[in-house]
Amino acid sequence: MDVTTRNFFRLLRAGEFGQQEKVEPMSACKWRKTMLFAKAHGVEAETYAGLEVLNEQFFIQMIPEEVTTEWASLASYNSRRTTLVCTALSPKLEKRLASIAEKADSSSAEYQLLEELLRLAYGMLRDDHWVRQMLVVGEMIRERGSQVNREKLSRWIDKFHLQKMIQLEGALLIELMGLQSDELPFTVKPSEFNIERFASSIPHSQEQMRFSQGKDIFVHTSNKSAIVWNARRSARFLRYYPTESIANLFASFAKSLNNIEE
Repeated sequence: MDVTTRNFFRLLRAGEFGQQEKVEPMSACKWRKTMLFAKAHGVEAETYAGLEVLNEQFFIQMIPEEVTTEWASLASYNSRRTTLVCTALSPKLEKRLASIAEKADSSSAEYQLLEELLRLAYGMLRDDHWVRQMLVVGEMIRERGSQVNREKLSRWIDKFHLQKMIQLEGALLIELMGLQSDELPFTVKPSEFNIERFASSIPHSQEQMRFSQGKDIFVHTSNKSAIVWNARRSARFLRYYPTESIANLFASFAKSLNNIEE
């Protein structure tokens, strides 16, 4: 995990949960990279709040004024958007979730947590604002974790075959968001996961891998590594959520084809 990623999550933890941590010194270029990292994941306001929480630290005060001014502008725009970015689920997952809602209290803590955990899992598969979704899950656990019926939540997790994916999510919440293992309404062993390696693969920009068509009849990629990139992204989660990982690979390929230039 590089220094920009480490400082990025320190700012997130400070801005969202008020945690006091010492940031590492960085150049103006790297602070700007961290700001763009926040923009790519829709957490400009949360990370800027982290700057304000940690503003007495020397290395925070050394950030160039033009960077903090731009960051504040992005944060202001972000706060005017919908507060909760709702990560969409696949039609299959939406249907299965709806079937549970028909038989359960959809306002219960365990049902709402299940829904947000599913959205986090699917967001991670698609690299779709999942860092922001992780904040949503962390907030919900802090606010309603003690109200969760653990036995019922465990049965639903089993029904969705989410056991390994939830374990990964729990490890991320502990290592990257600063939650304690006893706060989680499910058991997790962070030592079983290489979170640093995982965090190092988090995309730092909004660049999309798309397919395009040249002057001939063949379909090309705007980036030669697009197919490999999509395959690797889905393969990362194959051991945790095999069915949705495979489905997501084909879905992302099909979606990319919609971007073919006529």
